[in-house]
Amino acid sequence: MKRYLGIIFVFLWAVVPLTAGEAPDPKTIRQRRVDVLLPQALAAHDVDAWLVVSREYSRDPIAADLGGGQVVARAAFIFARTANGLRKIAIVASYDTTPIEESGLYDRVIAYRGEGIKPHLKKVMEELDPKRIGVNISRDVPLGDGLTAGMRNYLEETLGAALAARLVSAQPVVVSFRGRRLPEEVALLREAAVYTDKIIREALTEKVITPGKSTENDVANYLRRRTEEFGATVPFLSVVVGPTRGHSDPSDRVIQPGDLVRIDFGITHHGYSTDVQRTAYVLRPGETAPPAEIQKMWDTCRAATDAAIAAMRPGVTGLHIDTVARKVLTDAGYQGYPHGGGHPIGFDVHDVGPMLGPDWPERYGSTVFFKLEEDQTFAVEPIVYAEYAPLGGEINIGLEEDVVVTADGADRLHSRQDALILLRSAEP
Repeated sequence: MKRYLGIIFVFLWAVVPLTAGEAPDPKTIRQRRVDVLLPQALAAHDVDAWLVVSREYSRDPIAADLGGGQVVARAAFIFARTANGLRKIAIVASYDTTPIEESGLYDRVIAYRGEGIKPHLKKVMEELDPKRIGVNISRDVPLGDGLTAGMRNYLEETLGAALAARLVSAQPVVVSFRGRRLPEEVALLREAAVYTDKIIREALTEKVITPGKSTENDVANYLRRRTEEFGATVPFLSVVVGPTRGHSDPSDRVIQPGDLVRIDFGITHHGYSTDVQRTAYVLRPGETAPPAEIQKMWDTCRAATDAAIAAMRPGVTGLHIDTVARKVLTDAGYQGYPHGGGHPIGFDVHDVGPMLGPDWPERYGSTVFFKLEEDQTFAVEPIVYAEYAPLGGEINIGLEEDVVVTADGADRLHSRQDALILLRSAEP
């Protein structure tokens, strides 16, 4: 009976369109992120207080995560570890208080008027007396580099020499807080990833692609329509046929027998973004399988992706994951891909966290040395590139899969692509 129920479930999944679930309350999720994930990040990285300052025209990019994305005048958001738990204090101009109070994130909101923020900020920080004060300065993480030079000078002037000497980079706090997901957020990403994978697989069928007639834009329009039906949006979309064009917009190039069709695509669903790649080969008349070299590229890419995912667990670096994947390619006789083997996903297609990449200091900086943490989410993509004369240049096999890091490994957020997708040409 279980076997038949399983068959029925698979059948229904295949024929019944997925629809977006009921939207969760973003305010509740944001509150839980601050109350659950932030204290863990502060403790893990030995930061006693995180001080985020922002203002109009030079707003700190992380301020939106803290309810302060629209402040006008100087504002300070303080999160401090104390013996009585996490203190959450906002100091804002009197006309900025309402949205801060309504965010529900703060146990104290201090309004200032003509006297300015300085006396209030100085008093609060002296009362908290934190030993290590994290501020948003970072060489390699843009989202953790929101403190401008002018505001840094103002902070030092406001706090005085003794407290200013305790300022440290909050980069690891930003990476951990922003990069980890609550269970309900993972569920949303999983729902989005399953749907992304589903409609890409639909697009790479004869239902959508008629070799000799269909174009890259035809495929892209199908993906956009199916995304709209789901109630989601498209943050990016690349459909590439033939020789490698990187992150290229879809064109009117007609898909022909013998082509590789690569889709690199994601959706944004309830504020969470996916990033999935799939590749298909268009069989020539009389072919029943792809050419040996293309099959080898696929097999190598599949093995490298599996190896990378198998190596993912809390405590390993992004560099380690990339090294594992890259070795599979080089052992098979291919050069390493000219980019990283994966990246964080979440609120953005390229989010904050460890870069699964090589030690290229001028490209990735220190981000490849960040350690993976439980509940971080990634797109894994160790792509195989090779010259292929029949298609007139360098081609690649695009395979990218979304995962969440668990306590002892990693879990795929959607089904695994087990084989290169094959499209059949109409017989003459």
